[in-house]
Formats: sequence, C-alpha cells, structure tokens
Amino acid sequence: MKLEQEKLAVTSLDEQKTGLWDIAFIWFCANVAVPRLMIGGSLAELGFWKLMFIIIVGNILVFLPLLALGHIGYKVKLPTMAASRLTFGIRGSYLPSVANGIQLLGWAANVTVICGSSINAIVESLTGFSSLALWIVVTAVVQLLITAYGFRSITWLQRVSVPLLAILTLVVIVMIFKNYGASSIVHYTPAAAISLLVGLDIVASNAFAWGPMVCDYTRYAKSAGAASWGTLIGSLAGAELFMFAGAISAITTGSANPVDFMLESGLGIPALLIIVLSSVTTNVVNLYSASISFVNVFPKVEPWKIIVPAGAAVGLIALIPNLIGHFITFLTIVGAIFVPLIAIMLVDFFFIKKQKVKADDLLDDTSASPYWYQGGFNWKALVVWFVGIALYNVLTYGWTLLGACVPTFIVIAVLYGVIAKPSDGKKVQA
Repeated sequence: MKLEQEKLAVTSLDEQKTGLWDIAFIWFCANVAVPRLMIGGSLAELGFWKLMFIIIVGNILVFLPLLALGHIGYKVKLPTMAASRLTFGIRGSYLPSVANGIQLLGWAANVTVICGSSINAIVESLTGFSSLALWIVVTAVVQLLITAYGFRSITWLQRVSVPLLAILTLVVIVMIFKNYGASSIVHYTPAAAISLLVGLDIVASNAFAWGPMVCDYTRYAKSAGAASWGTLIGSLAGAELFMFAGAISAITTGSANPVDFMLESGLGIPALLIIVLSSVTTNVVNLYSASISFVNVFPKVEPWKIIVPAGAAVGLIALIPNLIGHFITFLTIVGAIFVPLIAIMLVDFFFIKKQKVKADDLLDDTSASPYWYQGGFNWKALVVWFVGIALYNVLTYGWTLLGACVPTFIVIAVLYGVIAKPSDGKKVQA
C-alpha cells in the first residue's frame, strides 16, 4: 500500500469500483463518533416519542441532500471542492475549499480531544495511569498514519470497524434498557423541552457538516446507485444508532457519553474499543477530505504532503486547553458556511446546468474553461452564498423560532434558482 499520491484529476473508469456497501461503511463510520452521542443528548430534551420521530424521519429528510451530492460525485468524478468549480468558478472555488479544509481540521481536533479524554478516563480507571496529552498525541498519530495511505486504506479500516461498532453500540443500548427499564426512558419528562423544529435543526446541522466531503468518496463508486444510496444508507444507520445511544444515555445517566456507565458495568475494554474505533474512523475521513480540499487550491501537490502537516496540526490544535468548550460556536460557524453552499451547488447542478458537465473542463485553469465566468469567479453564486451566511447568523442569534439550517437552505436554494441562468458560463456540451 502506497502513500496517497493522486493529484487533482478526473477519476478513471478503472478506479470507479467501490460498491454500495463500501460507500455505506465509510459514511456509517463517519457518523459514529462522540459528537453524534452529544447531539443525541441534546435531542433527549424532546421527550422519547418526539426524539424517535426526529432521529428517524428528521434524519431521512436532512440527509437527502447528501444523496444528491453523492450523485454529483459519481457524475463529475471529482472531489466536492473541485466539483464546486462548476458553480463558483475556477478561482471562486478556492474560498469554499480553504474554508472546508479549515473546518475539517477543526472537527478532527475536537474529535481527537474527546477521544483522548475518553481513553485517558478509561485507562486511568483500569490502571491508575493518567496522561491526557499522551493519548491525544497517540490518537493524532494513528489517524494520520492511516489517512496518509489514502482512500483504499480508509475503506479497509471501515470494513473491519463497522461490525464491531454496530455490535458494541447495540450491546450498550440493550444494557441501558436492562439496567434502567424501558418505562423510565419512554416516559422521560424533559427538564427544558425543545420544539420539533429545533430538533430538526440539530440533526440538520450534523448532516450538512458532511456535505462538503461526499464527492471525495462517491467519485470512486461503481454506479450512481452505489454513490447515492450508499451515502444515504450509511449516514442514516450511523447517525441514528449513535444519536439514539446518546439520547437514552443522557436520559438515564445524565451524560450522553456512555463511557462512565460502561466502566461502572465492568466494560472498560469494550468502552475503549467504541471510543477509539468511532473516533479514528471519523477522523480519517475528516483528515483525508481536508487534504483533498486543499488540493483543489494546490492541484499539483500530492495529497500525502498535505495530510502529514495537516495531521500534525490537528494534534497541536487538540492540545489547546478547553478546546471542546467552543464546540457549539464552532458548529454555528460550520452551519453558516456550508448550509447555503450546499443549497447553491445542488440547484446549480440539477436545475441550472441540468447535469451537463465536462469534468475535464473543470480542471482547465485558463479563461478558455466554460467555468471561468468573470475572471475565474461566478459572482452571482458567491454573493448568494454570502447572503446565506448572513441569513443563517440572523436566524441563529436573532430569530430562533424556526431554527437556522432548514430555512436557510430553502431560501438560498430558491434565491439562486431565480437569479442564476444557464448562460452565466459558457455553453457546455455534455
């Protein structure tokens, strides 16, 4: 197995051999991480039946855009940020690329902190040894080494991890029900109840955070169905399983992370496996996609040469004291940037460009490219994106009744659909 050396290029037909279940496994593992437990803990304030509605129905609704992005990856055969050249222009795509690379390093750092903290608590409970910094560094090094070998190494990791994570998580769920009783969970009365719309917004924030990464993996899919349905099935299974585990853990123990419950039950080793596998399998996806985003800006650089310093940066950022204390603010920033971005990309590809695209033209960095627009920038798309960022923040901080993710997505999709025209770029013969 070699270090990831593929520069920015259209994926060949020979490389498009990843099946539905391998795509699904990638997205299952991406969604089984401690942050999803924390999201489940937040949803507990809906009460049990509303919680179940949002986890099942709400997640289906908000993951549908990822199904559509999966199709774009298969069709365009390029990573998400390179595919954004279609919408924002060759040079215009650099801004979302840098933003995505930075946010993914932020995600990776937060998950690394949570993983290191959980490992430290478990090891201390079992042996008495404690060193948070050590376990953060170990986590960062392990995920860097796996990611440096690229997409295929990630695929093999997920194949091994999915059965273990699914079984271990189901065991924890069964144990919680057995120890606390179904009645105490089903009849839980929230101390500070939240509305269904707020609950939907919470799961939407999780779904849209993955959007800028989808094409990075579905470009390797062997069929359009594998790309789209694999993304949807894996994302739903992983997110719903871990959100449910986090919710019932919060209801019964007061903490969305069931590590303490497992330690009290004498399950230190299984707890360690869940935390390590869920964190590392999520972070290899974060780190790989961060590097691929930067490759869109520096297309001649081999990805592993970005992965290594990026992985080191994740470890250093994770050592910042109280990093996780800024997690909610971080989520708000991510949502504001990428919810409108995804809305614009989907409208542009399916309704404005009508899926007519030549992938090779997206890699033409000259004014001859049909995606050059004005000086390399599609200003209509960029301005609407900036409007979406502003709208998201207004809804988040000024008018919270409807949430921010879903209204922003709908408004920006409609706005861009109204003002954009197929003639904004040069005509493309698909």
